[in-house]
Amino acid sequence: MCDIGPDQVCELELSRISPIRISKAYPGRENYSGVYWSATTGRHHWFESLYEKTALSVLDRDPAVVDIATQPFKLRWGSLGMAHFPDFLIRRSDGSRLIVDVRPRRRIKARDAELFAITAAWAASLEMDYRLFADLTKVEDWNLRLLSGYRHSRWACPAPVAEMLTARRGEARTLRDWASRFDGTSSPARGLLLTAIWHGALEVDLGRRLEFESVAVCTGRGWG
Repeated sequence: MCDIGPDQVCELELSRISPIRISKAYPGRENYSGVYWSATTGRHHWFESLYEKTALSVLDRDPAVVDIATQPFKLRWGSLGMAHFPDFLIRRSDGSRLIVDVRPRRRIKARDAELFAITAAWAASLEMDYRLFADLTKVEDWNLRLLSGYRHSRWACPAPVAEMLTARRGEARTLRDWASRFDGTSSPARGLLLTAIWHGALEVDLGRRLEFESVAVCTGRGWG
C-alpha cells in the first residue's frame, strides 16, 4: 500500500511537497547530505548523498523536466513486509510523471533490487515512468559538478552569442576553438562556453573528462 492514494500521487503539486524524511548528521557518517538549488524550479531540494546531488543536476539539465520533489512519499507493501522511500518525483513538460531512485550499482543489494523492481511495477500501474540512477561514472560526476556552477541566471546568453550559435548549427569544433568564439561580450568567454554546454547549446560527451581538446557539436540554439 501507499501512504497516500495512487490518485493523489498523480495529482500531487510538487512545489508544495516537503521531504517526508531528512536524515540527521552524526559523527562518522559516510554520506554527505545537503540542499541543491535547481535552476529548473528556482527552489532548494534536499539530497542524501553527493551521488543524489549529481543525479539532481542531470535532471536539472533536462529541458523536459519542469518540477522536482525529493523524498516525496513512502511506499508500503504490508503483505511483503516491505517499505520504500523513492528519492525523487518529477513532473515533465508534457504532464507525465517520473519516479526516480538513486543508488550506485555497487551498493545495490538483492533486497534493494527487489524494492526497485516493485516500485517500477507500481509506477507502471499508474502509467508513470520509473528511472534508476545507478551507473553515473566518476568522470560524469566531475563534469556535472563543474558545469552546475553555470546553471544560474546570471549566465544569460548574450544576443551576439545566440546569433553565432544559430549561424554555426551542426559545426563540430574543440572547446578551445569554441571558447574563442564566445569572446567580445561583457561575460567571460570560458564561463559562457561552460554555460552553453550545461544548457545543451553545445553537445559534448560527458562520459569523458572535459578538456579544451574535447569536441563539441553546436545545436544551433542559445539559452535563457
